[in-house]
Amino acid sequence: MSGVYHVFMKYTRETDTLRADYGRHLLTFESRWAADELFRGLQSLKTAAGAKRFTTLTRVSPQFWCYDTVAGDPWWTIVYVQRENALPAFNYKFMSVILADAAVGRDWPILCNPTIGTDWVSGNTFYIRNRRLPGLFWYRSGGRLVLSTTRRSKFLITDSDVDDERVLIKTDNVTIMPVGYLNLPFGEYVYKNADGAKLSIGGTKQVWLFSDLFNSIGATWASETGFADGTQFAISAPKGGDEWEPC
Repeated sequence: MSGVYHVFMKYTRETDTLRADYGRHLLTFESRWAADELFRGLQSLKTAAGAKRFTTLTRVSPQFWCYDTVAGDPWWTIVYVQRENALPAFNYKFMSVILADAAVGRDWPILCNPTIGTDWVSGNTFYIRNRRLPGLFWYRSGGRLVLSTTRRSKFLITDSDVDDERVLIKTDNVTIMPVGYLNLPFGEYVYKNADGAKLSIGGTKQVWLFSDLFNSIGATWASETGFADGTQFAISAPKGGDEWEPC
């Protein structure tokens, strides 16, 4: 998932009045993937005593996070994480800047085109659209997954390894199920067949990598009994897929 991505991060300890003055950060990532991976990484950080370093870490939205930490200078925690190289995999994936506070006048950046949409959390339902052609959606038609600019279906994406409603990252194993108008699944799954073959929907449960959704599904126009000529179908294309995104 390419494209620079921004997140605001705010210190929110309710018993500390300084939360109104300090602890505001702008995080800039090389992609939305990196932001979600950092969130999971921050959740995993421990103190030397084995306690969670972030005692609160809440995704109010995909681009607005609130936090509290163990004792120290809580308004600086995300800076300390970088200085200590606590998550070395992110050295080349993000940077942060401290935003305006009560003591020092720093300019607030104006962000263009903030990302709008549902948070990529396990157990949520989504429409799925093409990132380059955002009017092209996944649509369930019988036992096939077709691509349409006039119709769309919702899908339930669930982490198959944990029951928690955690944010999804590329390496998570997931299942994808079409849902009805009440957001209830039909007990059927989206599954891939051979490379180059059309995707199917049915009772065969198949586990995907979440990243497969973004780089291994392509499109083809083809004829098939029961479908109008020129119907566009989703196909398995692990080496040449389009970018699709939940929304």
